[in-house]
Amino acid sequence: MGWSILVPWTMLVAVVSRAVFCGPYPRTFGTIYSSNGYFHFADKTYQQQYNYYQTVNVRSPESTKNAKIIETAKLASTNEINPDSSGPEAVSFSYRDEDAFGPSNWGALNSNCNGLYQSPIDLVTNRTLVVRQKRPLRLDGLSNRPWQMDVENEGGSAAFFPEYRASERPRLSGGPLKTDYLFQQFHYHLGSEHTFEGKRYAAEAHFVFFNSLYETFGEARGQVDGIAVIAVVYDVLKSDRIKSLNNWTRFLTKVVKDGSVYEVSPYGLFPLGDVLGSVQWPYYAYEGSFTTPPCAETVQWIVASERVPLTKSELVRMRNLEGRGGRWVQNARPTQARNYRRVFIY
Repeated sequence: MGWSILVPWTMLVAVVSRAVFCGPYPRTFGTIYSSNGYFHFADKTYQQQYNYYQTVNVRSPESTKNAKIIETAKLASTNEINPDSSGPEAVSFSYRDEDAFGPSNWGALNSNCNGLYQSPIDLVTNRTLVVRQKRPLRLDGLSNRPWQMDVENEGGSAAFFPEYRASERPRLSGGPLKTDYLFQQFHYHLGSEHTFEGKRYAAEAHFVFFNSLYETFGEARGQVDGIAVIAVVYDVLKSDRIKSLNNWTRFLTKVVKDGSVYEVSPYGLFPLGDVLGSVQWPYYAYEGSFTTPPCAETVQWIVASERVPLTKSELVRMRNLEGRGGRWVQNARPTQARNYRRVFIY
């Protein structure tokens, strides 16, 4: 005699619904903080909390839950938004979690910020997959000098916008990339956005590239394969004897005031190789997002495993830039949940 088990249809629906909802990655909410804390830096000299805000434009300031970011022609800072505090539609987001639009509430400005592929993340060596058969990462045009370069203070941090002749623009390929990517700009964050085994360092530079399949950066940034970012983390030297290692920081004294722009003279123009150096180091690679609203999940991250030395005087120069609320020492988003994403090391 056979046996049959009667299962209520409501239970079956619940099981099926849960499986469909979760997919390959579990849904997560909120922001994950590293064990060392949000304001932890490698050099503990300037551990202060400044009331720093950066501004985004939204269509409906009264209804932030449905707020949509307005596209801008020239994208600034992390190349996601153009800070503009003027006009009735200005709404600020903050790097202080206790503020109304602090990092854990960025999802109210754009739902992308609550996504499953958010950046930055904590990089843990024993949770990475080693790529043994790999294409070398290539960056052609490292020694090419731009014909023009603007440095912009975007509310307390600076971005460098070089202009190249079409055939001389640096081009990134190989490694995890399937096509060539063209160099757009670089900027920095204080402290590092990516952490290593839970440790946060003094600063992190982002070198932003866009897929050459698209005509412009603005077109590429909304595409799933649109953007690649090389991240380089800086560690502060303990010695005071060495005053300068990163010559690009000397231009920061020209853009101390919030919103100021400086055009580098022809004699001061420098190639990308002077900032980035060689790309022969081992690196982590994973799929993620921009690190400020609207947090679009269209970025292939390439994070150098080796830290670059930074002098104390250079760090002071980087922190002397003024934003809303005066000088500040951090604009790093807390690390986000990995959500079972695969992180590779090349």
